[in-house]
Amino acid sequence: MIHVRVKRAGGMISRVTVSGHAGSAPKGEDLICSAVSALVQTFYFSLQRLLQLDVNADVRDGYLAVSIPAEIQAETEAKVALLANSMLVGLEEIDRSYPGFLKVSEE
Repeated sequence: MIHVRVKRAGGMISRVTVSGHAGSAPKGEDLICSAVSALVQTFYFSLQRLLQLDVNADVRDGYLAVSIPAEIQAETEAKVALLANSMLVGLEEIDRSYPGFLKVSEE
C-alpha cells in the first residue's frame, strides 16, 4: 500500500511524505504507483521550477519526502497551497477509482 502523509503547520502544508508501493501489478507495470509518482513529483518539481522554492527533498525507490520552507511570502504560500491541494485532489481520485492501494492521512 502507498501511504501519503501530509503534515500541516499553521494550517499550511509543511511536509508531504509518500512511501510504499501499491502492489497492484508487477514493478514497472503498476499504474497506481505510476500515477501517484507522477502527481507527487509534479508537485515537487513545480515548487522548484514554477515557484523557485528551495525545498528539501528525500527521493528514493518507494519513498519521497518534500519539506516546504516555513518562511515564505503570503503570495507564494497561496500558490503552494493551490499546488498541494491539486495534488491531493488527484490522489483522492486515484483512491476512489482504485480503493485499497492508497492511504492519505493528515497530521
